[in-house]
Amino acid sequence: MLPEKGEAMVQKPGTYKGQLRNQMRHGQGTYAYKNNFYKYEGSWQAGLKHGKGTFYMGKSSYYKGDFNKGEITGSGERTWNNGNVYSGEFEMGELHGEGIMRYADGRRYEGRWSHNVYEGEGSLHSGAGDIYQGEFHCHKRHGEGTQVWSDGREYKGDWVADEPHGSGVMVYSDAGCYEGQFNHGIRQGQGTYTHPKGITYTGLWINNEIPPEELPHQMVVVGATEVEIYQGESFDIEVAILHNNGEVMEGQTGRELEISAGLLISAEGAQRTTAMEQQVQLFESPYGNAVEVPIATKPEMSEDSLADSPSVTENSSKQDDKVTGYEYVPLPLPVAMETTKPSHCGHVNWSSVAIPRNELLDALTDDDEADVEDSKGKTRKKGKSSPAAAKKDRAGSPEGRDKWKMAGVRAERDKDLLKYAPPGTYIIRVRDITIPPFFDNNLDPVYVKLTIQRVKRSSTKFLVPKTSTNDKK
Repeated sequence: MLPEKGEAMVQKPGTYKGQLRNQMRHGQGTYAYKNNFYKYEGSWQAGLKHGKGTFYMGKSSYYKGDFNKGEITGSGERTWNNGNVYSGEFEMGELHGEGIMRYADGRRYEGRWSHNVYEGEGSLHSGAGDIYQGEFHCHKRHGEGTQVWSDGREYKGDWVADEPHGSGVMVYSDAGCYEGQFNHGIRQGQGTYTHPKGITYTGLWINNEIPPEELPHQMVVVGATEVEIYQGESFDIEVAILHNNGEVMEGQTGRELEISAGLLISAEGAQRTTAMEQQVQLFESPYGNAVEVPIATKPEMSEDSLADSPSVTENSSKQDDKVTGYEYVPLPLPVAMETTKPSHCGHVNWSSVAIPRNELLDALTDDDEADVEDSKGKTRKKGKSSPAAAKKDRAGSPEGRDKWKMAGVRAERDKDLLKYAPPGTYIIRVRDITIPPFFDNNLDPVYVKLTIQRVKRSSTKFLVPKTSTNDKK
């Protein structure tokens, strides 16, 4: 039973110890209620609690602060036996005005109250790192406000009954961002999403998702999917991202695509790789299995140095007046390339792509049955004792280099060709590696079949004609 308002007369049940005036409690005193549950000690005026005092409600629940004509009104602190503590303004015993509630579970509310509920401007801390700052109504987030979660998410915008509703901006923990309309906590209506990698989508949202017909449909290779080049040459590849209507999605900027290469092998060759000491990576393609090999870029050279020349005998003086022989501009060594690129307006392209020679390719092709051409134009089987292997060994020392020079410019060229992948069939793969995936919309890989042809010794490929400095008169 709560104490009746006032408890004016000394003669009422219970005991009072303190000051009196006209037989009424007045001044400082303590009143213990008959049920021994309630007790008040503090200031009295004309028989009523008035001024500063403490009202105990059991062993660990009490109010300490202002009283006005028998009522808890003014500023004070209320402690409950469950550990909750409120400090702030009261009116007629209720939390009303500005105040701070510290909950036993670690939560904290600081702001406006109205009749025991959050109302108006305030901030709510979860105790686990979540913080809301903004407007409240009927004890709920309502109006404009900003919520920051401990996992890194942040929402700023309209709230209705504790849910994002209306217009707002949500930044996700992976740095993705949505700006647009919300409906009871989910993306609904018009909005723009920006992926952490820069991919953007602007348009309609339904039930928190982009309609499937608005997502990219596929990647395609722009141009031929089967390409032939000579050993030592490079190639270009371009990929486009398409809508399901076949048009390029120009809004697709930032999707991460990766290019890689592999040597196409037979089933028998695949079994052979299992016996190799060095670990190999296989990937599947529409053309068969491929062993992944390094991919690089070929440094730029002048067009003149790469131009094919007429098929004439080296150092011949019986040809055209201005042709006195051939020079050789050394082929550059392939260098590492940026294999991953972001899409831009729905496109990605790689230029001057080359496959360098390496130990893995040597191991995979040493036992190959492909023929190689020796210095006299005869064909011999490739192997460790083949002319190609001997050329590679001789190129490793200055003495070997001099021998190459003596053999002529074609020998120099053939030596430099050893910098590049040997003739064979290779697979170029481009795949979508965007992380995190754009709404689980990683696109299927695309492939190019690359055939590298041998440069015959008699060819003038990569040789530049020498011309006479004096023209005929």
